[in-house]
Amino acid sequence: MNDEAREKFRAKYRAGVSPNYSGLLHLSVVVLGAGSLICWGTTKLVDFKLYQLWFVVMTYIAYNLGEWASHNYWGHHKTKLFKLFYQRHTGDHHTFFVDTDMEYQMVLDWRVVIFPIYLLVLTTVAISIPGGLVSYFIFGGNYGYLFFITMTSCYLLYEVLHFSYHLQRGSVTERIFRLIPGWTYLRLFHTVHHNRDLMVEGNFNITLPLFDWIFGTLYFDANDEQKPSKGDTKPQPQ
Repeated sequence: MNDEAREKFRAKYRAGVSPNYSGLLHLSVVVLGAGSLICWGTTKLVDFKLYQLWFVVMTYIAYNLGEWASHNYWGHHKTKLFKLFYQRHTGDHHTFFVDTDMEYQMVLDWRVVIFPIYLLVLTTVAISIPGGLVSYFIFGGNYGYLFFITMTSCYLLYEVLHFSYHLQRGSVTERIFRLIPGWTYLRLFHTVHHNRDLMVEGNFNITLPLFDWIFGTLYFDANDEQKPSKGDTKPQPQ
């Protein structure tokens, strides 16, 4: 898709957004909603011990695998059960943003960057609560809440980091994110994923490319600090 066709798609997409949509409200509900759930879970911890952090690490590893798998198999492969996710992700998000044009242009564009609010509710009800209950009964009190806290934190981290990868370069917010160690690497890592030739092959992780590395789907040149251009050759898997 050339630049003109992409701008036509963007114009059509924006025209289909409800006039009542507020990007600031969308982002605020996700951040404050997830943040409130995390705070609630934290207040439930009793006599927390540092050694219990092993469970947080294991929960994150499980999440990271789920992040990689859902992005790969559902986000970029059409299935009957998750066809809406595929349409929103590959159909909308990856048409709206490509590796040579990753920045949102207006707050209205946040709708195609941030997950729908109901997904936070669905994730909480379908994953965080059931997983927390199982962990509670198998390992004991704190572990159930640690599962809930960790999974919700991972969801929030995903949303914040993914949003940051599409920030306008040079903006105050983008310069703040640049101060975070490793963020520039992750942004370029995600930018490479938006190459239309690579999006179904690799760079599926958003928060940390752990399972891209394990499964050999990591495409990235660590020495390349420049934004990929249309004439770039296809990177080789690391």
